[in-house]
Amino acid sequence: MRTLLYFRLNDVATAGLAQARLGELAGTSALVAGPWFIQRDNQPVDGLPRIDIGQTTYREGAAITGLFVGAIIAALVIFRYGVSAGTGATAIAYVGAIALGAMIGWWIGGLVGVKIGRLGLGRQKAQMAPGQLLMIASFDSKSKESMKRMMREFTEAAQNPSAA
Repeated sequence: MRTLLYFRLNDVATAGLAQARLGELAGTSALVAGPWFIQRDNQPVDGLPRIDIGQTTYREGAAITGLFVGAIIAALVIFRYGVSAGTGATAIAYVGAIALGAMIGWWIGGLVGVKIGRLGLGRQKAQMAPGQLLMIASFDSKSKESMKRMMREFTEAAQNPSAA
């Protein structure tokens, strides 16, 4: 399972260093994806990776749910109305209807999910000061606490270089 973490950074230089630091971890067991950067007004940050709408909404989760719901609905429709041509035709009708229902459900789920914003992201953006950047990174859920600790240490060191 993946976990999105949000970190507020004060400047582009710190964001570049954070991106390099997370790039070093990409091949480790933390399974880092990203980081992506955004400003308070949803504008991209020059020279840093942009956010895809799927990273700020529940598009993927809703699409996966829609896939299963669509398949189940299609199977129930075939079960209810059936196919009178025999067992082979019924089996083919089930497979085709389930596949079609799953594709339609996945599409509708994605459309619905893109309209649902992540609550944590909204809270983080509301707390941002002007000029701050928000870094979003995706990690394996098992490494969540260690990544939070590492990024906290990194941001403290970047904000206070004389302490390092």
